[in-house]
Order: sequence, then C-alpha cells, then structure tokens
Amino acid sequence: MQYVILAVLLGLLPAYIASKKGRSFLGWWFFGAALFIVALPAAMLIKEDTEALERQKLETGHRKCPFCAELIKAEAIVCKHCGRDLPEEDR
Repeated sequence: MQYVILAVLLGLLPAYIASKKGRSFLGWWFFGAALFIVALPAAMLIKEDTEALERQKLETGHRKCPFCAELIKAEAIVCKHCGRDLPEEDR
C-alpha cells in the first residue's frame, strides 16, 4: 500500500512538468505513476506543444496582437512585443 501511495505521488512530478509544456496532465500522471524513472526524463525532454499552450492562453483571457500576432493580455493598450498602439475596436 505504501508503494502505491508513493507511486501516485511521484507521478505528479512528470505530470506537472508535461502539463506546463501543453501536454495532458492525466496521461502523464498515469505514465509517471507506472514508470517514474522513464517518465521524468521524458517529461523534461519533450518539446512544448505551442498550439496547445496558445489555445490555453486564448481561453484564459489573452488575445493576439493584430500587428505582430503575438499573445497579449486582453486589457493591453500597447503590444509588449511590437510596441504598437492597439486599435480601439480591438480592446
């Protein structure tokens, strides 16, 4: 029973790392709980899923700059990436 609890807790580490890179937390948690010694290096080596991260940010209140297409906060008046003033209708 102690080993099961330890495996469940150890699985959280690769799951957290992978979720920060846009991957499935639950899937990586199962992988980490079953094979922690393999899952941890794999989670550290995988590349970010930029499309998934962009979708997450758009759902949480960010938007794209109409000039440079970088993600900015919805309340922004000036784009932090290109420095251009955002049009009134985009705010």
